[in-house]
Amino acid sequence: MLIAHLWKIAPPPIFSSEPYPPLASQNSATVLKELKCMVCSNILKQPLELPCRQLACTSCAVERVAASTPVCPCCSEDSSLVPTEIRPAPNAVLLLLKDVLVQCVGCHRDMKAGCYDGHECTPYLTAGEEREAAALLKRAISTSPDQAGIIQLPTGGTPMTFMHVTKARHLTSAACSKTVKTRRAEMQTARSIVSGGEPSALMEEEVLTLSDEERMSLLQKAGITNIAIDSVQVLAIKVGMAIPWNGLRQLRRWLKASGVSLAGEQRMRNICRQIVGDNLKGEMALFSFPHPSGGEELRGAPLVYIPDLVQKVVDLLEENERTGRLTWHNGVIPASEVWLKIGGDKGGGSFKMNFQIVNVPAPNSVHNTCVFCCFEAGDTVTNLHIALDRYKDQVAHLQGMKWRQYTLRLFMCGDYEFITRMYGLSGASGCYPCLYCLAHHQNLVTPLSVRGPAPPRTFETISADHQHYIASGVGKKQAQHFYNCISEPIFNIPISQVCPPGLHITLGIFTKIYGLLEDECHTLDLELALHSREDAHSSFSKYSHELQRLRMLQAELEQAQKSYDLSQQIATYVSLVVGENDPVTVDFFKQCEDKMKSLKQLKTDVANCTATVKKGFSIKDGPFVKELDSALQSIGVHRQQYFGGAFVGNHVHKTLKLSNIQTLCKSLVQTAQKRLPHCVAELQQRTDILVNTFCMFASCHNIYDQNFIDEAQTFALEQAIEQFMAYFRKSFPEATVPIKMHILEDHATTWANSTHVGFGLLGEQGAESIHAKFTRLGLAYTAVTDKVKHLQCILKEHLISVSPQVLAAVPPPQKKKKKI
Repeated sequence: MLIAHLWKIAPPPIFSSEPYPPLASQNSATVLKELKCMVCSNILKQPLELPCRQLACTSCAVERVAASTPVCPCCSEDSSLVPTEIRPAPNAVLLLLKDVLVQCVGCHRDMKAGCYDGHECTPYLTAGEEREAAALLKRAISTSPDQAGIIQLPTGGTPMTFMHVTKARHLTSAACSKTVKTRRAEMQTARSIVSGGEPSALMEEEVLTLSDEERMSLLQKAGITNIAIDSVQVLAIKVGMAIPWNGLRQLRRWLKASGVSLAGEQRMRNICRQIVGDNLKGEMALFSFPHPSGGEELRGAPLVYIPDLVQKVVDLLEENERTGRLTWHNGVIPASEVWLKIGGDKGGGSFKMNFQIVNVPAPNSVHNTCVFCCFEAGDTVTNLHIALDRYKDQVAHLQGMKWRQYTLRLFMCGDYEFITRMYGLSGASGCYPCLYCLAHHQNLVTPLSVRGPAPPRTFETISADHQHYIASGVGKKQAQHFYNCISEPIFNIPISQVCPPGLHITLGIFTKIYGLLEDECHTLDLELALHSREDAHSSFSKYSHELQRLRMLQAELEQAQKSYDLSQQIATYVSLVVGENDPVTVDFFKQCEDKMKSLKQLKTDVANCTATVKKGFSIKDGPFVKELDSALQSIGVHRQQYFGGAFVGNHVHKTLKLSNIQTLCKSLVQTAQKRLPHCVAELQQRTDILVNTFCMFASCHNIYDQNFIDEAQTFALEQAIEQFMAYFRKSFPEATVPIKMHILEDHATTWANSTHVGFGLLGEQGAESIHAKFTRLGLAYTAVTDKVKHLQCILKEHLISVSPQVLAAVPPPQKKKKKI
């Protein structure tokens, strides 16, 4: 009966008299103390709680209960052990027992106690089995056909490889040369097996695990104490890091102390002369500058240029061919042609005219942008003629020139202001602002499907219109009668080969839509100003205070005017009844005079307050606009501090992603929920319109910003532009259509159809990126005080940096790790 009672607590299927093996050494001291049986001192197995609240294994408890005089093993010998008072161990103990680590006596593996009974035990070999296995392996290795003593044994899966390795009796540093040679051969064999046949790759990984001191010691022992860097590589380092010659000499001394030698300076200067040669000139030239009192004046400014542009183009083409960089972009460029684009831009205090070979990888890269003329003055029409007229004949020669078996085809690129100046137009503010057609600015708001395409411009029609303008002798105010052709075109490049400025089209249209979003915020700020009680000293808070004060003053003025009119009427009536000299009449008229003075003061206060309110407040101080700026910053977009807070091209690309568009537009609704709850429903509708407008433009941008566009993409672009323009005109009927939006509507698909490339391939990005490079190079040569020589040093370094042989020595940039 006693045993049956215990079996009810610990049923026979899980009851085992076999004790758990010893505890593993990883267990804590607390576990060793709390989970031991009080009888056998082993880990508890099927634990039971005795009447004295101590724990014991089931087998130990059964043994004591079955005795003739049951005695509790944990208490005094006289205490009796009543079976009915024995209970299962608490659940907390059972949970601890499952996770406690034990060690198998057979295979010596550590495991959780809960997994012990079910694990497959593979016990260690006995001493006799070890001797037998060793004899078998020794015989197999000795009879192996492989001279290196390598055998493979089948296992049912991947075979096991065995190799004889001699046990070392001495350290390698103390061993004889023969022993070292044997050990080296064994390691080479083992490394070949472990690496899967690539021992050198594995050895490289092993070397990487060494410390810097250990690697340097290794090089010294191997006799590799001096690392030499050749002339072209050093030159690439010099121009890439903007190091002047003096700085390079200092770097040479430092590196020499660490065992690194740089090529000689004379050899590098010889390479520079080979790259630049005598094809670089500099002078102080007269350029046009704004006069402080108005108008313009001529002043001297440094001008540095390449005299022989044709030779420079040919030299770069030949270098690119020698280095294998020429490409025809999978047939996009005809196999018989080489494309060259010419552009310019002002930035960093100087104007830079450049060319780019399109038949290379990444043609828009700053490394492929070769500046051939640079001057430190504004890019006015006058200055462009002063600097670039010398290239007219050379550009005409390059257009259609034969190089090897290829024909050169020239393109023009740049921002819209630059290319209109290059072709002699007034620009975007003229009555005929478009470079590509004769559309009048008043007709741009009309859809293309309604007004139809305007007559196209050509280089010949622009030249003819300019000649008529000159012959008429009229001023610029009458330029509209000659389609705004006020200057002579500088380069004879066909209008059909002028790439629409994709980067500035994107910036212009995005800024237009963003301006509508900002106007919406400003409107909400104006409404918020009627209810705001902010104490901050911003222009918005002052405006809000003055607006509310104006409303109160106007109410007081209205009441004061009524009171004065009533008092005037009463005083007049009293004077008629009792006479003008009566004291009552005099008193009434005195009251009228006092009210008149108060009325005049109120009118003065209202006028002053009205003038303050009319001035408004700074748009950026409005709470809604501030939240919009915060939303911009949250997606990593920052407006420039200068240039009217303009956007950067790369930031616009980021902003046109759907998630970022929603972040911007939803900031209005989120702010309204806190500030103007009654406007949320109506504002949500207006916000949806702005989101749709941004998204439709993003669809256009994603297509035309590519390098290559096929027929299907051209058709998709045409459809996307049509939908975007129709939605824009419908949603914002009062908004104007700027020239960049007109170019997108009228000429983007025409360009894609004729060239099969997007704005990304022949656009102006390279010229826009060159300014930072020139600024960095300029800082390296601040010691050169002569302005012309200083600019010459910068341009010379730049020409070296874009040489294909130098570019070939530049290591590829490492990709930035994404932040998690």
